[in-house]
Amino acid sequence: MAMMENLAGQQKQLALDEKPERTLPPTYASYDWISEGLAERSGENAIIYAYWDQPFGCKVQRQNREPEDFLPDWPVLDAPDYGRKAELKSVLSHHPKTLGTGIAAGPGVDKAFQDYIATLPLSLTRLAAPFGAQQWLLLDLFRRAPGLWRKVHQQTGLGRLGTLSLTLELFCAAGRTRPQQRQQLATALNETTREVVLTRYLGQTPEPSLLALLEQVPPGSGILEHRALKAALNQKSETQDLKDLVRMKDEMTDRILKQTDWPETLQIRVLLDLGLSFARILHIVQSGLRNLTEAERAGALKALKLIASPQKMQWWLAHWTMLAGRSREVPPPPIPATSLLSPLQTLSAIEEENRRMRNGIARYVPDVLAGDLYFYHWDGHPAATLCLAVSGNGDWTLLEALGEDGVPIPEEALAEIMSAVQPG
Repeated sequence: MAMMENLAGQQKQLALDEKPERTLPPTYASYDWISEGLAERSGENAIIYAYWDQPFGCKVQRQNREPEDFLPDWPVLDAPDYGRKAELKSVLSHHPKTLGTGIAAGPGVDKAFQDYIATLPLSLTRLAAPFGAQQWLLLDLFRRAPGLWRKVHQQTGLGRLGTLSLTLELFCAAGRTRPQQRQQLATALNETTREVVLTRYLGQTPEPSLLALLEQVPPGSGILEHRALKAALNQKSETQDLKDLVRMKDEMTDRILKQTDWPETLQIRVLLDLGLSFARILHIVQSGLRNLTEAERAGALKALKLIASPQKMQWWLAHWTMLAGRSREVPPPPIPATSLLSPLQTLSAIEEENRRMRNGIARYVPDVLAGDLYFYHWDGHPAATLCLAVSGNGDWTLLEALGEDGVPIPEEALAEIMSAVQPG
């Protein structure tokens, strides 16, 4: 007993003799704007988030060292329609030691990063928002392959985003995400079908039934490590059972519905059971409500609650988009006309340009009416259709220049266009 008391006394004394480990308060980063974009800075070291035309990207810049490319692999954009809110958006918020031990994101990080996101084209951030941890990657791919945004815009309209989302996950999981590899991925996605690219990264050709089901999985759901997907990929075609994958898709969709007010907006579970994907339903609703007046929107929402079939969903969309097209005019041009630069200021002018250049710009009329995109005709050599995009802070940037049949124009012609569209 005396021994136990003596041992306890020694332990108590040791505890009293122990000095608490010295901890220094962190050094907080500051935020300032430079010619390249936003700088998350500590002394001479900084993380640079580049403006769209710099070009877009993220790099770590340390004193006396070459800048290092950095690819954020976490959500940086909110996706409220999917019930998702991005937290800890900056690099230092996620990786405090990036600029050295004890350096943390500063108190102004949220405001600074929000202001930075507002410098990016709104149309592109909207397209990228559903893709969760691969949002930054997709924006990077848009910058590397200018025509890629149009393909993703079309796939968004069809509600077919699942295979693209899985392809981006596979690319990141492979670990080879340097700029050269990202350029190769952007080119492949822009020049071939997403099914071909997915097959390349899977190392096998998925069955059509599996591809069709994957397209219905909400993007950004993070399904790569899900055992239902692995089981489906390992099954032979003649014995393929996709019940577990269907259950996984339904669970992920149900999770979104519980975090949003979609069940109160329309009979979404009925429509899902009839085969429409969540992404497709979401796009139809957003497109139908877009560009409506307040009174028209109230009527559209009332009618939406009564819809219980895919056919009526399409009729609803056709009715309200036609009404919006008749009641709204093309906004004023963001930059003045020149001898070579003519703004397409009416819907008929857009239709005429669409026929003359055969580049499919008529499908973007809702984006034009909403003030997100604006088209010009360039009467140079060669002639081109210019697509300008507005950013969240109201600035305009040249998104793409399309020749006849949607073919990209030569670099030397593009340089002349840039000087006319963005002088100085």
